[in-house]
Amino acid sequence: MQESQGINELFNEYHENRLAHAFLLETNHQEKCLHHLLEFLAYINRVGEEQEDQKLEKLILNQSIPSLKIIEPDGQTIKKDQILELKESFSTKPIFSKYNMYIILNAETLNSSSANTMLKFLEEPEDNILGFFLTNNKENIIHTIKSRCQVLLDYYSDGEKESIPKVWKSIAIRYINEYELVKDEALLYNKDVLIPLIHDRKELLYLFQSMFSIYEEIYFAKRNECDLEKDLEPLKFLLKKDSLYFQKELKYLSVLIEELNYNVNIALLLDRYVLENR
Repeated sequence: MQESQGINELFNEYHENRLAHAFLLETNHQEKCLHHLLEFLAYINRVGEEQEDQKLEKLILNQSIPSLKIIEPDGQTIKKDQILELKESFSTKPIFSKYNMYIILNAETLNSSSANTMLKFLEEPEDNILGFFLTNNKENIIHTIKSRCQVLLDYYSDGEKESIPKVWKSIAIRYINEYELVKDEALLYNKDVLIPLIHDRKELLYLFQSMFSIYEEIYFAKRNECDLEKDLEPLKFLLKKDSLYFQKELKYLSVLIEELNYNVNIALLLDRYVLENR
């Protein structure tokens, strides 16, 4: 399973026996987030018998088990009738799994009527029901629903790590070190060091993807209390940062990576990273 920070948080919650009844996941890649979420649901529904667990995993990944409901917009919005159907289908306990599970895709499209119906569902949670709301912007979710969910960020870098020349990881490590320890000189570092190295958008993409991977590696090392790879030891001071710090860095880098799909000015984008992400 490919690691993703939001799903990793779910595993931690599960293993620490403090899984909430509802989660709001803000993601920049709903398809990947959904796939990893389904893998998580297959994992927590295991019964400990290999053949049964494999059969259950296949049913969940194929979205073909009665205790899993995935709701997406009917046209422009998610409608009240869809939520009422969900509530009706979960009026009995699950048979083939431990939990009744629902996933609301594009949760920001809940209209006022469906959101209010969903709210009543959340206010009286049952132990065997787990709910997940996926959105590209948690601020677009009605506050009364958001306040009843545990909010997680699940952001992805679309580039393949294997395709990035190794030299960019070294450049990224030096840049992060400069940016974190001497922020007042980061703009000067951009001008004197980075810009002469970066000749086109592809190379800037290599830098940002490398930085994304580095922050992600350090974040997971912190969460799992394991040692950093040797090449990341110069950045071990980042282990003292909290989870929100890493989530903010990953989210902002993912935004910049997305912007590289368009015609952007390399120098301006580097300076924005320094100025807007302080």
